[in-house]
Amino acid sequence: MGDDFVRLKDLLPGATGRLGIPSPEATGRVWSAWKEIVGPAVAAHAEPTSLREGVLRVRADSPAWATEIGYLADDIRSRANAVTGRALVSEVRVWTGPRPAAGATSGGAGATLETGSQGEDREPAGDPAEALDRARRAWAKRHRR
Repeated sequence: MGDDFVRLKDLLPGATGRLGIPSPEATGRVWSAWKEIVGPAVAAHAEPTSLREGVLRVRADSPAWATEIGYLADDIRSRANAVTGRALVSEVRVWTGPRPAAGATSGGAGATLETGSQGEDREPAGDPAEALDRARRAWAKRHRR
């Protein structure tokens, strides 16, 4: 009878592959390491919502945070792929929506440094207005090139 058992881990790739999720294990790593991928300040305002066919969709709780995450998209993609050890994420798309009910997510603000889009260390911003100001500066810098 022991040979009749099938591990769930062995069944998931076939079922999720039809949904555009080729590796549920790697996808789960992105979700569980989200705070390390984006930093505690961003994780307090954004969360991954889906990963299908290489497109990671991220829900931000305000337009200011959506803008900030948009500027960090390349870094998020690189860090997510580093966590999974493969090119799982090819694109990051951001959308804005209300935060789920309290306790439904694992996000939270922290007091540690996070790395910015150009590799510099900075204090995490808890204020969306400050995040919007940083996003504007990043946009201006990017479009000066």
